[in-house]
Amino acid sequence: MLLTRSELQTSVNPDARIVCWFSCGAASAVAAYYALTHYGSRYDIDIVYCNTMADEHPDNRRFLEDVELWLGRTVNVISSLEYTSVEQVFAAKRYMSGIKGAVCTVAMKKIPRFHYQRPDDIHIFGYTSEEVKRMRSFENNNPELFLHWVLAENSVTKNDCLSVLKTAGIELPQMYTLGYKNNNCIGCVKATSARYWASVRKDFPEIFARRAQQSRELGVRLARYRGERIFLDELPMADYSHLVLEDISCGPECGVVSAD
Repeated sequence: MLLTRSELQTSVNPDARIVCWFSCGAASAVAAYYALTHYGSRYDIDIVYCNTMADEHPDNRRFLEDVELWLGRTVNVISSLEYTSVEQVFAAKRYMSGIKGAVCTVAMKKIPRFHYQRPDDIHIFGYTSEEVKRMRSFENNNPELFLHWVLAENSVTKNDCLSVLKTAGIELPQMYTLGYKNNNCIGCVKATSARYWASVRKDFPEIFARRAQQSRELGVRLARYRGERIFLDELPMADYSHLVLEDISCGPECGVVSAD
């Protein structure tokens, strides 16, 4: 359910914990900042990161530590009890991604979150004012959660988040400076655009090669080229800079938890 600020401040349970889900992205960092600014004197605020560091850019460790210094809080890192990398998840599940999202998000983010959260937690995610559709979808699919969209309520955009970090003197994660629109795992299997995968091939050739090999083994055509799905190793060497570099979400709405 969507809580307004006044509803949050007069919550039935004044001892409720506010959990800010940090993802090493700019928006989630600024969401934690807003939460501490608005509610830090009233509520127990916990900043939590679901550990996918092994598959992210190495600079994310520096960014996480910079955010800790800025906020004056330690980020609580929680991890999957089964997997240490997305490639382990793909191999175990024999699946990468599809219309319901990516299996790695479920295994390494959602399940650890389910284990950590409490029924009366108030959840803050880094959704900005442009993402109303995603917020409403997440609300509809998770009616049991108390959700507070602190960025959207304050009309904060993605560009605003970048500006807030710049003003705070925090260097943006390297994935942003390389031109990517998100700071997800490198070689995110939810991506389909030729430009994204061509960029990964250029910037991170070893990761591209691993994704190409594993997707072949699993029979997954991750890229889309001229309207058709293709294997990564079939993507022609060409200039794709005129194409859109997709904005890929690895948020809490991604992935469906199966019964097995």
